[in-house]
Amino acid sequence: MNRSRKEALKENIERLDQNEHAQIFAIIKKHTDNYTKTQNGAFVSSDTLSDDCIVEIETLVAFYLDQRKGWTER
Repeated sequence: MNRSRKEALKENIERLDQNEHAQIFAIIKKHTDNYTKTQNGAFVSSDTLSDDCIVEIETLVAFYLDQRKGWTER
């Protein structure tokens, strides 16, 4: 997975809310236990995530953003 694709995913994730972040974290936990959890949230290096994990996250993020787009167009 190339760096620019991961950076675009990071930017899209930053646009999501706390509940959506929790769903993304559930995907990460399903694929790895290599993360750090603090009071401020969970931190994970995208270099440690498998391509399958990243694709699953991309799919979920795209769904969330499409849902938002649908709401704003109404």
